[in-house]
Amino acid sequence: MKKILYLVAFLLTQSLYAQQPNCNCEQTLAKLIYKVETEYPGFSAKTKDTFMYNGFKENLIIEAKKADELACQQILKRYTDFFKDPHLWVGANGTPFASGNNTTGNVPSFAVDLNDFQNKVQNAKDKLEGIWKTDGYTIGIKKTGKDYVGFIIAADAAVWKPKEIKFKLFPNGNFEYALMDKTLKNGSYQYDDAGILFLDEVSVALVRQGPKSKAEETKIAERLKELEGFYFKQITTKTAVLKLPSFEYQYLKEIDQLIEQNKTQIENTENLIIDLRGNPGGTTDAYKKLLPYIMGKNIRNTGAEFLATQTYIDNLEHYKKTLDKDAPTEAIDKNIATLKANLGKFVNFSGDGELVQIQEVVPAAKSPKNVVILANKRTGSSAEYFLFLAKQSKKVKLMGIPSYGALDYGNAYFIDFGCANYQILMPTYRALRLPDYPIDNIGIQPDIHLDKSVKDWINFAVNYLED
Repeated sequence: MKKILYLVAFLLTQSLYAQQPNCNCEQTLAKLIYKVETEYPGFSAKTKDTFMYNGFKENLIIEAKKADELACQQILKRYTDFFKDPHLWVGANGTPFASGNNTTGNVPSFAVDLNDFQNKVQNAKDKLEGIWKTDGYTIGIKKTGKDYVGFIIAADAAVWKPKEIKFKLFPNGNFEYALMDKTLKNGSYQYDDAGILFLDEVSVALVRQGPKSKAEETKIAERLKELEGFYFKQITTKTAVLKLPSFEYQYLKEIDQLIEQNKTQIENTENLIIDLRGNPGGTTDAYKKLLPYIMGKNIRNTGAEFLATQTYIDNLEHYKKTLDKDAPTEAIDKNIATLKANLGKFVNFSGDGELVQIQEVVPAAKSPKNVVILANKRTGSSAEYFLFLAKQSKKVKLMGIPSYGALDYGNAYFIDFGCANYQILMPTYRALRLPDYPIDNIGIQPDIHLDKSVKDWINFAVNYLED
């Protein structure tokens, strides 16, 4: 289950923590500032008001002189947050530092006798009261007044203790959920008669515990796949759904197989719904096999220019070493040579400096007549670029709400910036459509907005397509 929205396809460089010094907060902030000021491709565009930036920076430097570790994390986060770039953040072990809404790291405990609850809840008639499981957690849900409280019975993570409140469910269909760092996230939930509780905005699916027949277990497995997994399904005689919850590298084979196995149905269905809700992106290779079914004869791809830094060169060199010995490296070698010859400058790897590249597409001989793509606020990065391309097709409609908004600066890498246990995720390019067409923190806009009154997006899309 996907617990956090990662926004790009990036290469994870090898950790150098063992070789790095332990820094105090002042040193850590200084190294972070230097890294951003010299290697972040959006730095000059986002610090045009030098007076404001320098004043902000100097205040953080003063605070860092007396900050403990927890306060220091918030200072570092405030610095990267200044740039309002979803692809730029500071953290540790591949995880960004939390917002600090709950700096004590504590959540309330629920007044309950766990043994008594587990004995009595077996006979509960309420559809939500009971014992539930999700990845890493066993959770009890008990009604208190009009609300429901979800509390820890057992957890794999040592930071969570029995009886601590994990979430609350409210009568209006909304929830309040404590993330791993115990900061709070709000969203909406849905209950499925199969015995599944799905918290949409945090992509958490809980399964009610209790005796089940094989038929019930099969129904649960199928419903979980619909909520979380990759699937293709013909839902009416005219309309099919293709669910793609991620474009990350590890799912490339699964996506290709899914499309290939259902090729005949995709070609012959009148309407196709592509569900990208919650898709955090990954690689643009993930959707290549879909393009002939939804696009015209060519696509206008926006160009990008990369900031030539030694760090980026080192990362490309490291990436080369991970490739199979027979894999071609001519393109990578050419890019490395270009970067080395232009250190500190922006370079366009296309060679001719075009603002756009025209990609030819051979449309499939048979394909859906109409395509709807569903997207929400958790649709990000390369999934957003798919939306960007799809809007060029005459037969595609985007439906939902604006996407995440993380597409102006990309190809991000984890970078160790000189202090043990700290990392920064930093993009390496800026899109050449800037500043005319920004997407960061705005998102790709839908053609048809689905407001909060629309509870079932799939059903709405089917009615729209078949009306």
